[in-house]
Formats: sequence, structure tokens, C-alpha cells
Amino acid sequence: MREIEIKAKVRDPAATLAALEKFGIKLSAPKKQHDIAYGLPDAIPHHPDFNWLRVRTENNSKIIFTLKRSVTGALDSIEHETTVDSATEITAIIKDLGYVFYSEITKTRRKAQYGDIEICYDEVQHLGTYIEAEKLCAHDTDAEAVVEELWAFFDRLGVSRNDQVTTGYDVLLEQLRQRAA
Repeated sequence: MREIEIKAKVRDPAATLAALEKFGIKLSAPKKQHDIAYGLPDAIPHHPDFNWLRVRTENNSKIIFTLKRSVTGALDSIEHETTVDSATEITAIIKDLGYVFYSEITKTRRKAQYGDIEICYDEVQHLGTYIEAEKLCAHDTDAEAVVEELWAFFDRLGVSRNDQVTTGYDVLLEQLRQRAA
């Protein structure tokens, strides 16, 4: 499937949560997600020629293995995902395939569904609070039209395009590390 999403920094969490509630959107219970991402040694982040692999441990128990490849940018990607039994074994496979560590992120995620839009409300360690809206689409979907539909939804929630974020949390965290160095 192709996952097309938009993301924004949440400036006023109380207002955003109130707007979601006003639309009858009930977020799930919080889930802790610990993500470790891997890329090939010469991989360019979010370049369509490179696959990125992620091992996500959810609530210290469920392990999800994901392959992502950008289509038009960081927030538009082909995504394949499956549950695995062992983080240790999938990590060994990833390394034997020649992939190397790229990033590590910990966040608390709450999700909701609004029609065919999935909403993720994330509190990301060291980065702050973000909201995402995403749709799973066919490979040949017009990404720009989907992005506009998602922004129309965010506009109704009062989420400003001025707070748009166009990169993944891994890149944001790396940029934060570089600024601190």
C-alpha cells in the first residue's frame, strides 16, 4: 500500500485535543512505541531509490517490522508491515542484509479513525507533540489531491499549515542533535 500523510507540530495541545473531541474523534489509549530505523550505508534519506527498515516495539511487547520507500517525499511512501516474534532475530536479518543503524525514536502515540483518515497524536521524546493525518491509497493515487484533502481536514481542526512538518521524526531528531553539537 501507499501511505500518504501530513504532519504538523502541535503548538497548543489542549486546543487540538478539544478540536478532536468537538468532531467526535476519540483517541485510543496511549501506546509507547520504540522505533529503530536502518538504511543501507550509502542511502539518502527519503530518496525513492532506497528502502528503509524499521523495527518497532509497541508497549514493550508487540514487534512490528516495516519496510518504507519514499514515492514523492518523506510523507508519501510505499509501506509494507508485518508483526514478528523476535526483535533480536529481525535485527540480525536486517544487519546480515547489509543495513546499518540510522535512528532511534521513542514516542507515545494515540490514534483515531475519522472516515478513511487515520489520525496519530504523538508525543515524541526530545521533539514535542505532533499530529498526523494519513490515508492508505493505491500506488497510482494522486498524492497532491490526497494531501489537499488531509489539509482541509486539519483546517477544520484548526491545525495551521504554518506548523507543517515535512520530514520524519528520525530526521527531526538528527537535525536536533546536529544543532546541539
